[in-house]
Amino acid sequence: MSTHAYSFHGLNLIVQGEDAVLNALQARLGRFPAGNTRAAADLHFEFHKVADDSRDVIKRPAGPGRPVFDPGLGELAYFDESQQLYLEVPERGRALCHVKSHRVHISYRESEASDPCLLAHLFFTVPLAELLKRRGLYMVHAAGLAVGGKGLLVAGQSGAGKTTLAIALLRAGFDFLADDTVFLSLGNSGLRILAFPDEVDVTARTLGFFPELQRLTQASKASGRLKQPVCATSLYQARPSWECAPEAIIFPQPGKSSHSVLTPMPKAEALVQLVCNVLRTEPRSSQAHLDALARLVKTSRCYRLQTGQDFDRLPGLMRSVLDHAESHPQAEAALP
Repeated sequence: MSTHAYSFHGLNLIVQGEDAVLNALQARLGRFPAGNTRAAADLHFEFHKVADDSRDVIKRPAGPGRPVFDPGLGELAYFDESQQLYLEVPERGRALCHVKSHRVHISYRESEASDPCLLAHLFFTVPLAELLKRRGLYMVHAAGLAVGGKGLLVAGQSGAGKTTLAIALLRAGFDFLADDTVFLSLGNSGLRILAFPDEVDVTARTLGFFPELQRLTQASKASGRLKQPVCATSLYQARPSWECAPEAIIFPQPGKSSHSVLTPMPKAEALVQLVCNVLRTEPRSSQAHLDALARLVKTSRCYRLQTGQDFDRLPGLMRSVLDHAESHPQAEAALP
């Protein structure tokens, strides 16, 4: 078993497992500074390969557990008495997050070793989000970009067009925080967005929109993968922005016209869109997560974007959103 360590916004994150799994995590975490493998872990993840259920090192906790989210693949339950979060995808893997000890044990079948995408994403991100919210870092399911220290979040469910918009902005020189996940922190300087500069997972449709990415449509993908991972910081020489102040939140969706249209969005509706990914586990930290999202929406300008295919014009529109704190620009005005 190998060991890697990362300094995740000042926390010593240690991961242990076979090289295939750690390499997949390295693709996600490799932009963070190195941590200390010999120091105590603030967050500790261990990955174990098992032959079958009878030899699994992870068992479902005893006692009543309540579902806290539907992962769409299996079970995600929280056990209040023992403060444990349990995740299972049948025939593929299990994860048990011990909140008190800040440790996560993950088991997986041999079939996952050749393509550890599920392990490096779902089985890693869900327990990570739970542990971090106990430390005052609250996950937001959104891409993150910035200009001049002003943060722009691109939020929405899978298929909404977050990555397409993010790439359009990265190629125009926006700074990069994240493709899919950022964290909120409340400190002396107010509410801040903290980066998770992961790989950008891109569909074949999105690759086809940008000439410099079209060659990747022919690149091989691991079995079952629908998206192609792209390192945005290398491809576009995008500068990582490790933290910034939130300025605006964009909720994109595919438009019916080639011309993108931006309209103000009610803050109450924006909050509803964001809170659907909060895990209702321990009440105090879960409420703090909801409060952080409410503060984010209150202090940010919120917009809907009907995204067309005018990708070269979108950066100008987004810059106008960030530059005009009191205005609500319309696409027709910003994009002649």
